[in-house]
Amino acid sequence: PAASLPGRMAALLRAAGSDPGAVLRLGDLSAYRDFVDVRDVARAVALAVTAPGPLPPVLNISGGGAVPVRDLVHGLARLAGFQGQLAEDGGGSARSAQVSWQCSDIGAAERALGWRPAHGLDDALAALWAATS
Repeated sequence: PAASLPGRMAALLRAAGSDPGAVLRLGDLSAYRDFVDVRDVARAVALAVTAPGPLPPVLNISGGGAVPVRDLVHGLARLAGFQGQLAEDGGGSARSAQVSWQCSDIGAAERALGWRPAHGLDDALAALWAATS
């Protein structure tokens, strides 16, 4: 979705196009987040609803590793062929500033469903970029 950081970045990069003078002003990108590809989420849901027995009350579905938000932004900019400047102004959402590092333990999902994410960040970003064209 355009309200998410990856979706918003894709929209900004599309709008900037190949203009080498473009400057995208962004908030603080120093946080770490546990990103997951929607295809992996869908596969986890399918496994959960078809599981033969009871499941644990909580299964974390995520990438299973903390990734610098800056890596996501710069990776998407590379995929887009962005030639401009990504400028961090230090500001960001108040909600994100309160949690600088986020990572989920996906062990229970692996044990209960045999699930692990199949798509890494580069693959997810390539799919996102292709979907926004």
